[in-house]
This record gives sequence, structure tokens and C-alpha cells, in this order.
Amino acid sequence: MKKAKVLLLFSILVLFFFYDIIFTDKMYLFRDILNLFMPYRLFAAENIQNGTVPIWNPYSFFGQPFLANPETSLFYPFTILFYLFKFTIAYKVFVILHFYLASIFFYFLAKTLKIKNSYAIFGSICWAFGGYLITRVEFLSILGAAIWLPLALIFLMNKNKILLGLVFVMQIFAGHPQIIFYTILLLLFFLKKNIIYTFIFSIFFALFLSSIQIIPSFEFIRSSNRAKGITYQEASSVSISPAEIIKNILPMKNIDITGNFWLKSFYVGLIPLIFIFTYFFNSDKKLLLPLIVILILALGRNTPVYEFLYKYLLPFSRIRYPAAIMFLFSFIICLMISKSNIYDLSKFTPLFIILTIFDLYLYSYKLNPKISSEFINIKTKNILNLQKNTDDGKYLVLPDVYSNTLNYYDFINTLPANVNIPHHIFNASGYDPLTTEGIETFVEKLKNDTNAKELSKYNIKYVITNKNIDNGWRKLKNNIFENKYYNTSISINPQTFRPCHIYFLVGICLTIFSTVFLALYIKI
Repeated sequence: MKKAKVLLLFSILVLFFFYDIIFTDKMYLFRDILNLFMPYRLFAAENIQNGTVPIWNPYSFFGQPFLANPETSLFYPFTILFYLFKFTIAYKVFVILHFYLASIFFYFLAKTLKIKNSYAIFGSICWAFGGYLITRVEFLSILGAAIWLPLALIFLMNKNKILLGLVFVMQIFAGHPQIIFYTILLLLFFLKKNIIYTFIFSIFFALFLSSIQIIPSFEFIRSSNRAKGITYQEASSVSISPAEIIKNILPMKNIDITGNFWLKSFYVGLIPLIFIFTYFFNSDKKLLLPLIVILILALGRNTPVYEFLYKYLLPFSRIRYPAAIMFLFSFIICLMISKSNIYDLSKFTPLFIILTIFDLYLYSYKLNPKISSEFINIKTKNILNLQKNTDDGKYLVLPDVYSNTLNYYDFINTLPANVNIPHHIFNASGYDPLTTEGIETFVEKLKNDTNAKELSKYNIKYVITNKNIDNGWRKLKNNIFENKYYNTSISINPQTFRPCHIYFLVGICLTIFSTVFLALYIKI
């Protein structure tokens, strides 16, 4: 009965924190949800509903692998929502469900650690509705992967290799490899001799079970912009500083959500800081070592340690943003809150919880912009003009059209990033952290030399710019220019990579084999 009340409490909290997107037509629609995740989910849903597997995306960067791109989350179970319902409903349910599960999973972990109920609830609220997860509503892959961390720790401690493997599978399918790496890194601190086998088996089992995603992704990555690693400057960019750690753990009046604020957000409330402080005096201090290691890694280029790891430990030469590991910092401090014991003040814990709920609500309310969901289906002048094109002529957007002062309509009218995909318009450029090798550099060269005759060779029929350009361009409407030399018969595709279907087929076979093995193992 006690658990039922706790689950009801978390349900009420989800309604409280997200009431405006649940009970109104408002929804989160900004930055990556607009430029990356919405176009990808709509493209996947259209293909799945038509009975095809979207292996290739022809609409961005002269074509890009789709299924092989982890960010598409094509096989993540909760992505099914987008295949069944229209985007606005699917996205709202996806977000609400993940925050609800985040609170439940953390609570289950706290109870597994035999933590007092009120403290378990307190830590769960700080984790689920704190600064880390609340700034991930636009990153569906991160949100999808991050919430499974508490379950991973539970199944590791319980030596349940199958369920731990399934948690890794969920994270792999969610589509953010960096979160998986950090999850494994944290679990290393909890390893004991009697659970090493569980840990190793679960990783290999997960790799086999998720082969349908892993193998095509491996082929893609080998030919991607990450194949040869990234520069140390890029790998260590967005390193957090000691001053920023202190700044972000305290409440802030004015929050600028642009840039990389989300990477450094881990606010859990003002009152919980008291619980974190008392942990150092009243508890077992087992969480201190992982906390220290996490902070050193998050400092990135601010210490010589990260450069050493970049040179000699493979994952660090392939991933960006050291501050992203604050994912684990947030998790650890929420565990500290749960494991604290304030003794004489314990009777005030319910009051502390209520005050913290309102504290986190005030912090989150204006953090993520919301607009009417009616704007999702908006058709701007440029979209309508380009849709009249019956061939596969591409458009190229020059940087001068972008401005921080653009309203939503004008921003969409510039057709940035992947906004073109749902409209079946071909963009010579695009946006994704993972692209085929060299294509971004090639596109940048095209933007720097807008000679119409040269661009016509690459099937570029339109340019969107606010500048007055000549060299073979004629102005159509507003900022759209048409290429006078455009002729599809002389087009050249600079995109040389194409997915090999054998990798996809091998992945399917291994996933099916692993699924059968799992079914037989459970019966045995």
C-alpha cells in the first residue's frame, strides 16, 4: 500500500510540473527538438507507417544514413509512440512518461539500498525534477538513455545479468552512446569480485541483442566525421570550471538557456544542499570516490588529466563536452540526499520535500520555452515555394539569414538544419553531431563560393540568403534565388558513402538469435 501511495505521489508531481503541456495545446519546441528530433521522428513515422524501414535519409547533406544513426532511436521501444500517434501527442506522452519512470526507478534504487522511505522520495524528486533531467526535454536520446541508470545499478547489485543487459539495450536503442559510456563508468565503482561476471556478461549480451542497431552504426561511424577521432580542442570544449560548479548548484535568478547551459545544469534545490552537506558527516562516504573522479573528468581541459585520457583512452578521443559527465554528478548528489540522515530534523522532511518541489518548479517553469502546437504544421512561403519543385533539386542556406531576433515564422522560413525533412525538400546542408566524413567541410566550401554554375554541378537549384547575389542567380521571392544553370543531367553527388545492407541483415539475424536465446533462457 505504501508503494501505491508513492506511485500516486509521483503521478501528481508529473501533472504538477507538466500541467501546461498536458492540459493545453502548448508544447516544447525549440533548438534540438525543432532542428533534429522532430524531423527525425516524423521521417521515421512516415516510413514505418508506409511499411518501409528508413535506412537512408535523402533530404540532408546529399543523403545520410538514417537507421545507422543512433540519434534516430528507431528501435527504442518508446519511439513506437511516434509511429502510432501524431507528433504532438507522442512527444508529450514520451516526456511525461520518462519523467515519471525516472522518479520511480530512483525510488526503487533507494529502497534497494534500504533507505528510509521519506529520504528515498526526497532523492527521487531531486533526481527526476532537478536541473539535469529538466533541461533534457529537447534531447530525446539523452532523456531516453539517462533514466535507466538507477535500474542498471539495482540489477548489478542483485547480480541479475539478463535484466542488466536489457537495461543496456534500452540505453543503446535510446541513442546516446555518451550516456551508456558514463553509465558503465559509474557501475565500475560498485563492482565486486562476485558481480564481475554479471557485469561482463550483461555488456556482451546487450551488444548481441541490440545488433540490429550496433552493427549498422559501427559501419556508419567508420566512415563518419568521428572515424579518426576529434581534436583535443573539440573533445575538451565545454569543460566546467570550479566557479561554474558552485554557481550552478545554487539558485539563479536569470538563466540563459542558449548555448551550453544544459550541459552544466544540475540544480537540485536549495534545501537539499543541507542534506548533501550532512552526508559527509553522518554516512558511509562510499560515494565520495566516484564524486571526486566525476568532478575531475568534468573539469576537462582545466586539468592535465583529461588530455592524458584523450591521448590514451579511446572513448575520450571520440566524445565531446566533458561537462556532460555532470549527468553522474547529479545522480550521485541525489543519492547523497537519500542516504543522508539529519536525525533531529527528520520529522521536518515532509516540509523540506514540499518546499523543494516548489523550488524546483520555479526553477524549471521558464527554463524550457513552450509554444502552441499549432505551429508544428506551419507552412511558410519558402516551404511552399520549394515544394513546387518536382525534381530533386536541392537548396542551400547561407549563414547571413540567421538572427537571434527572428520570430518563429521567419526562423522556419529560413529552413534551418533538418526542418526540411518532413516537407520532402532536399537540403544540401543539415545538422547532426554524426555525419559522413568530409561532407560538412564540403558544404562549408559551397557556402563560401556561391557561383551558380559551379553549384549547379551538385544539383543545387536554390539559395536562401538575404544578400543580393549574382553570378547566375535570379531572385524569386524574398530571400530565395534560383540557379539559372541548373540542369539535373550534369549533377554530381559528393556523397560517396552508402550503407551496405549486409550489415543491417547481419544485425537483424544476431538480434533475432539473441532474442530466441533470451526466451529459452527465461523458460529454463
